[in-house]
Amino acid sequence: MQFVLKDLLIDTESRVVRRNNADIKLPDLSFDVLVALVDSAPEPIGTETFSKEVWGSAHVSDETVAQRITLLRKAIGDNPKKPQYIRTVRGLGYAIVGSIERVAPPSEPRLFKAASIRNGIITAGLLIVVSTSTYFINSAGMNSVNVESSKVKPESSNNILIDRARAQLKLHQATETSRAIDMLREALLLEPDRFDARLTLSFALSTKATKFGGSAIERREAETIARALTTERPDSSNAWSALAYALSSQGRQDESLSAYQVASHLDPGNAPAVSSLAHLHLLRGELHQALLLEQQAKKAGGSSRYAEIQIAQSLELIEHPAAKTWQQKALSLNPGQVVVISEVARSYLRKGDPKAALAILAETNGADQLAPQILQLRGRAEYTLGKTGEARKHFEAAGDWGKYELAAMSALQGDIKLMQQISLSSKHEDLDNDPTAETRILLAEIYAAAGRESEALQLISDAVQLGWRDANWLNHSPFFGSLMTSEKGQQIKHRIQEELMTQRRLITGSLALRPILTGNEI
Repeated sequence: MQFVLKDLLIDTESRVVRRNNADIKLPDLSFDVLVALVDSAPEPIGTETFSKEVWGSAHVSDETVAQRITLLRKAIGDNPKKPQYIRTVRGLGYAIVGSIERVAPPSEPRLFKAASIRNGIITAGLLIVVSTSTYFINSAGMNSVNVESSKVKPESSNNILIDRARAQLKLHQATETSRAIDMLREALLLEPDRFDARLTLSFALSTKATKFGGSAIERREAETIARALTTERPDSSNAWSALAYALSSQGRQDESLSAYQVASHLDPGNAPAVSSLAHLHLLRGELHQALLLEQQAKKAGGSSRYAEIQIAQSLELIEHPAAKTWQQKALSLNPGQVVVISEVARSYLRKGDPKAALAILAETNGADQLAPQILQLRGRAEYTLGKTGEARKHFEAAGDWGKYELAAMSALQGDIKLMQQISLSSKHEDLDNDPTAETRILLAEIYAAAGRESEALQLISDAVQLGWRDANWLNHSPFFGSLMTSEKGQQIKHRIQEELMTQRRLITGSLALRPILTGNEI
């Protein structure tokens, strides 16, 4: 389906906007907002409708919608003071300026209303009856498909199922992610070799694993699917992204880094892949490179849900004032989102403000309040406040996410059973399974709690070698006590500060990063 708005051609099949045969790349949310406005024209559309039909949520604020409208206007070259495309209707929301012309192929029957074409969500208004045939619209192509009124082709049913799964995944919530996985498995029963369904399933499984406590079996399944996809289509950037994501979910950061590099090389405009690559550089302490990649992702015009919070993380580590601006942008664009909420809570914890951490953690929605990383951070905040009983409940409910803190808390109370279960032997089995800097910090907390300070300091030193740059987290850990004020602890913090000073000079001296440092959109 194509629509013409003055000099803009809006193609809902390819999800692009064109002006004079030149593509205007829009992030997914911006495109969905534009389509929502077109679908509603000439009537205005308000925050409540945007929330339900674009964000799939009842909790999006006026500020979030306004910011997205601002981004959309900037992308299509619209002046809010003299609008040519989108006008603000006081008290009602936003509306299209002028009329919309629908462009259809000559062979396509005339539809009386292009209803509910947003986000691939099939609603009661989606089916449009024309004569004796039924027509429906799917988000993959937004095409009108003629089928008999009493029969639907299996391919078309699968399109709907897969589109619904994608819409569920866009919500980035625990229950919806599990529903999406179930839908995709159902679709693959009908078409086992379908590439897009397998690709989406791999991403969904990795999302569940990294954000909502998925199992090791699901992590490996995500990798198996992605490897098969890269074999079938070695030139697919998205397939390599899926593989990188699956590897990252297993803590295999070096392998993940390589896969994301392939994905970004195949398609420099694959914003999620480039932003994910930036995150891996952030974990390695390469903050300057991370920010350059985030800028590349934003310039590509794609959509990356975590770009703003990752920019905030890098800037906060070098204590740059723009960190707060990017943090607020992340919260505004992703209200209640688990990863964003978690990182903001960590920011408060590293500043020694557990009450503020608990307040932001309370902003998660529904089942996401039980997401393991939310429970883990709530436990740390409660423990810092001296609420040992509440902390234990949260750590236990967090499962594997809370096992390290639970072991450290128990060790401080003289109970080393959990410590022994986590393999605190010379072999360090946990390190073999998850060779990341953060795992070493968590293990160091257990050692420190058990009074084995020299071993704890060695683990922290190893973590710094791997890229750990968060000295404030070490200072405010409820399990290190006076460890970081010891001579060796001070030496470790000095190492961190020296490296951060180098990164700060690289970042603040970069003209290319000036838009990020001023908190502006790129």
